[in-house]
Amino acid sequence: MNSIKRKALLIQAAFGGVVLTLLMQPMVALGFGNYNWMLFIVLLLFFALGASLKKIPSMILCYGCGILWAVLNGILMGVMKDLPTWIPNIALTIIIIFCILTIHESLLRDTIFGNVPSLFLGLAETFFVFSIHPSNATAITPVHLFGFFLYGLVMSSVLVLGGGILCNRILGKDWPKYVFGEHEEEII
Repeated sequence: MNSIKRKALLIQAAFGGVVLTLLMQPMVALGFGNYNWMLFIVLLLFFALGASLKKIPSMILCYGCGILWAVLNGILMGVMKDLPTWIPNIALTIIIIFCILTIHESLLRDTIFGNVPSLFLGLAETFFVFSIHPSNATAITPVHLFGFFLYGLVMSSVLVLGGGILCNRILGKDWPKYVFGEHEEEII
């Protein structure tokens, strides 16, 4: 690993350690400290999708779609509660997933509504909220989840932009080519 790349990664690691720790504190102050892990799921998704700020609008819309699909699933499960359990638990799940993949992965693939990883994160976290009754944490709703997701994207953006600005000041404007090669503009 070249010297500039190592320095850039160390600068970003130090910045990340400080800024992420500080940005988690509002969640603690608001009584949602037990849910800080959800912010890191957003960071994971953001970086897995290429750490591109241009993808944030699609991530937001599709996460919201995932919440809506989970709410629809919950409503339909309630409507079907008197049917044999395999219908709401298995048949409905098959139908919902088929619809999601048909609509978002096939029909809307190349649109702002085609970000299936973000959609499935919204779906999964909403199912999680529906299925738990925390004794040691504040109860949350899908609205909270959406707020946590947005805040996680703020953290991701601060991490990328702030780390980049810090590296620019310390290492100069050419540091990205040593870290990312010829594709540094895709990151930001």
